[in-house]
Amino acid sequence: MLNSLRRARQVFRSEFTHSVCGPAVLDSANHCSASSSKAPGEDNSAKSVNMATERSVHSANIDEVHDVPIEAIIRPLAPVLDDNKVCSLMDTLKNSDASEKVPPIDILWIKGTEGGNYFYSFGGCHRFEAHKRLGLKTIKAKLVESTLFDLQHYLGSSAPKHLV
Repeated sequence: MLNSLRRARQVFRSEFTHSVCGPAVLDSANHCSASSSKAPGEDNSAKSVNMATERSVHSANIDEVHDVPIEAIIRPLAPVLDDNKVCSLMDTLKNSDASEKVPPIDILWIKGTEGGNYFYSFGGCHRFEAHKRLGLKTIKAKLVESTLFDLQHYLGSSAPKHLV
């Protein structure tokens, strides 16, 4: 029963994302060609750049930004992505001047009982996906020191009982 519910949710997300966002295709230079609702002459990167002034509730008081390896980040929830946003962010990240204005993602940093470091991310899915599609090895992030108890707020009973 649980597997059929998961499958139904995946199908719904896939169909919903496609119907709302349309398909997106990357060409050989990692340029996005998605069905877009932007007006002629409108610069999609401006939307990404304007996000830099937004602050997260979790990391509003954290100033330190780290380059975290993409492969070290655990993203336990499947994102629902707007390909136009991802493409806009990709264009912004390719521009070295504008890329500095893309805000960092928030990462819950949990220290394991035996010293391991675990990095969980739940937001910033468009920024994370843009970095992945471009093949970037790291992403700018603010580390929010957290505990397993904090993680349970996000994952409920699916949260691990202990981390080593």
